[in-house]
Amino acid sequence: MDIKDFVFSKYFFRQLLIATALGIFFIWGSLKMLDLYTLHGRSITVPDLEGLTEEEAAGIIRAKRLRYVVNDSIFNDNLDQESIAWHDPAPGTEVKRNRTIYLTTVAVLPEMVPMPDLTDLSLRQAISILETHGLTVGQMEYQPDIARDAVLKQKYNEGYIEPGTPVEKGTSIDLVLGEGLGDNVAMVPLVIGMSREDATRLLNRSALNVGEEVFIDGSEVNPKVYMQDPDPIDAAVYMQAGSAVTLYYRSAEEYDFDKYLEQLLSVLVPDLTGMTPEEVMQVLDEKSLELGIEVFESGASRFNARVYRQEPEYQEGMILPMGQSVDVWYRPAGELYE
Repeated sequence: MDIKDFVFSKYFFRQLLIATALGIFFIWGSLKMLDLYTLHGRSITVPDLEGLTEEEAAGIIRAKRLRYVVNDSIFNDNLDQESIAWHDPAPGTEVKRNRTIYLTTVAVLPEMVPMPDLTDLSLRQAISILETHGLTVGQMEYQPDIARDAVLKQKYNEGYIEPGTPVEKGTSIDLVLGEGLGDNVAMVPLVIGMSREDATRLLNRSALNVGEEVFIDGSEVNPKVYMQDPDPIDAAVYMQAGSAVTLYYRSAEEYDFDKYLEQLLSVLVPDLTGMTPEEVMQVLDEKSLELGIEVFESGASRFNARVYRQEPEYQEGMILPMGQSVDVWYRPAGELYE
């Protein structure tokens, strides 16, 4: 039998049909096995384990055919000791069977860190190192010393604390700093609208302390600075380094800070008509506005120029955000109203 006869024979077609059927069955079986192995189309919702003990969480996890590993612990006075603080994946996440859930528990004892040696470092360096170790800056006081803003002593509970001493993470460390040779004054930064942590950090970096803290709403949930005393909005304020700034907070959960800041950090558009260049600079500076384009028309100089046009134009009651620029055009004083 030659090849042509074999190809068109019933035997060949029968074998080809059997091979095709086996191939289809093999592919179908492989796909089904893959689905079973990967649980295709089937997922498990991660339960909410936060607040449970490890033993309670383990029972729920095993019942869901999942696995778990305790990979970290934190200390938090507001949570029950040895409970689950959070986990990854988060509650409600869809996962496959046998997925590992990574648990973070609440430690019984606070985490301890070694006290770093801050002596002779600058204030900025000291703050950075404290933050790296999970510590914070407490009160700052200044003493006569040639090295301005250099750390002379590090203190805890009004006593000197040796480098390497174990301290609880989150502890506030007081710093004694050098005054330098001249007047050691610091410009008060604007912290309105900042979180409590960010405001404290900025004041500390400016060599100032946080003084009295007042929670106007009576709530400490997501507090932001609503007012401060002294207040540098209208004019720059300088204080002796180490002085305290009083902060007033409101809860960002209950108060619209975006609208408040938009109104607070705006100023009325000044009427600059007839002013000299020096007067323009003084008025804009007092209102925290910037000088934009200055156009001196023919014959006008800084000695005889007066404003005859400005952009934005003056309109009664019109406001501008602080920091916005104002363009002005000048004519010689004698031609102002021509």
